[in-house]
Amino acid sequence: MRQLFLTLVIAAALLGVGVYHGFATDRWASAAADEQPSRLFADLPLQYGDWKGELLPRDTDEDAKTSAIDCRFTNVKTGKWVLTALSSGRTGRVAVHNPEHCYLGSGYRVVDAIRPESLAAGKPSPTFWTGHFEKKKPTGVESIRIYWGWSNDGNWQAPDYPRFFFSPTRPLHKLYLIHPVTGRDSPDDLAAYKEFMVQYAAELSRRLAN
Repeated sequence: MRQLFLTLVIAAALLGVGVYHGFATDRWASAAADEQPSRLFADLPLQYGDWKGELLPRDTDEDAKTSAIDCRFTNVKTGKWVLTALSSGRTGRVAVHNPEHCYLGSGYRVVDAIRPESLAAGKPSPTFWTGHFEKKKPTGVESIRIYWGWSNDGNWQAPDYPRFFFSPTRPLHKLYLIHPVTGRDSPDDLAAYKEFMVQYAAELSRRLAN
């Protein structure tokens, strides 16, 4: 009898863990369940000063249960570019699959330490994780800097554990900002990247705060 009782307790505990994990990761949500958040960004501007954007096709590796808007912005005067990737959906899905895991898994290496960085002075300031990543390719070395962070209210943040930090609310939005690293970037070049990224994040924040 005691053995049967212990077996039932263990089975109940495993079932509870499985149910919790299923809800946390939205395992049973339909693919269409998270389309609503993307409506906030359906008419995002594709021009910010000298930066002109184009929509990119959705990456086939992106989670089908989240909505995604991917763009490439090019400075019409300098030719420099920034990639933006915005994904929206339930916290359990949007809070995972970050560059320090996904990019390393696809052959990149981290050149410097991943750290949080505020993009603008004052408070609140959009804060993102950032890292310099490189990958050897047949055509040479691809060198990029990636910024990533999350928001559910217009305040972009870089918590250590976003799934738990944002768990009380949904939907959640994750933003990637990616620009090349040439080794010849001047302070003015880096300032131009940041100026654009601040403008773009501010536009998203304005829509999330309304």
